[in-house]
Amino acid sequence: MLDAPIDSLESELSPQNAHAAMVEALLAGEGFKRVAAITEACAGAPVRILLPRPGSDGSSGSSAERYVAQLVAGADPHRPEEVTELVPIISHGEVQGAVLMFGRGRENAAEYLQVAAVAALTGIAVLNAREEAAGGGERGLLAELLSGREVRPSEVARRARLRGCDLSDGLTALCVDPGDASPGLLIATIAAERPEALAELCGERIYVLLPAQMEEARRLSDLLGERATSALSSRYRQAADARYALDEAEMLLTLVKAGGRATTDRPTWDSLRLLYRTFIADPEELARFSEQTVGELVSHDVRYGSELQATFWAYQESNCNMNVAAKATFTHRHTIANRLARIEELTGLDPNRAYDRELLSLGLKAHLVVTLARGGKLPG
Repeated sequence: MLDAPIDSLESELSPQNAHAAMVEALLAGEGFKRVAAITEACAGAPVRILLPRPGSDGSSGSSAERYVAQLVAGADPHRPEEVTELVPIISHGEVQGAVLMFGRGRENAAEYLQVAAVAALTGIAVLNAREEAAGGGERGLLAELLSGREVRPSEVARRARLRGCDLSDGLTALCVDPGDASPGLLIATIAAERPEALAELCGERIYVLLPAQMEEARRLSDLLGERATSALSSRYRQAADARYALDEAEMLLTLVKAGGRATTDRPTWDSLRLLYRTFIADPEELARFSEQTVGELVSHDVRYGSELQATFWAYQESNCNMNVAAKATFTHRHTIANRLARIEELTGLDPNRAYDRELLSLGLKAHLVVTLARGGKLPG
């Protein structure tokens, strides 16, 4: 939020900072009037942002409102004399409205009007996101894919393209738990940062398809992780795999939340992504591997509540330091040693040996993937 009064900022905000202030105001729910006020202070003359409702001809409004309504309708009307400068607001090649200045502004006033027009796209995304959030998004493409409904690959690609999301060169998926954040504002943030993304609120979570490389998708995930909890799938090559990408992101979000993290930002999450892809290719083989390596360990935990898996992960996370692992699990180091010995008895793999520890880690991760991918729940 802007702490200083608008009129004291007119000589302080660069175009870049002005844009940041406008977007912050929109995401905070202050609307287009606040954006117009910031623009007015920077431009040095009265400013209005006009976005006519679809089908409106502006006949009941001012000459400026009628003028913008005609522009949106595709006409080329005569500009009213009181409008000294105008920048159209264009989304997907169509005029949605305009930023208008009335009177003589500063020499660089037009530059700030351009900034306001760009920021207005975020405002439009906020409004659309609120409508979608209010409607629950249940009729969307992503909701259909998540429900298990069979959607032809060509239909997935076509419907995504109609919403500005081109999946022809591959895709990644995001799953976001808004927590205390507004789902509508998060969807608006996604639209502002990645206009080509397809985002829907399904139930209590936001699902996103991104026609982007992993690095770009990670940046968005990290940004959302500042406000909510998010998980990013691996990259899939074709639209036909959209359902798998969404399921993978959903599974990873469950693990992110269980681990008390905000995002899948660590490279180690790539092993879980790889294991999920292995599960898709051959679910029985991954289940067999998991059972052979850690089946007895998992069964022991279920029967006796022995917390052997939690102990192993704490030991692994602490770089094999028993004192640190004991502190993390609220136990004594001798308890950690006894549990590690029990793991070796059950699996034949010694957690103190690097190779065995690697197999244990892989087997337990495979168990998590198989359990969650089959609709199971994490213990505890």
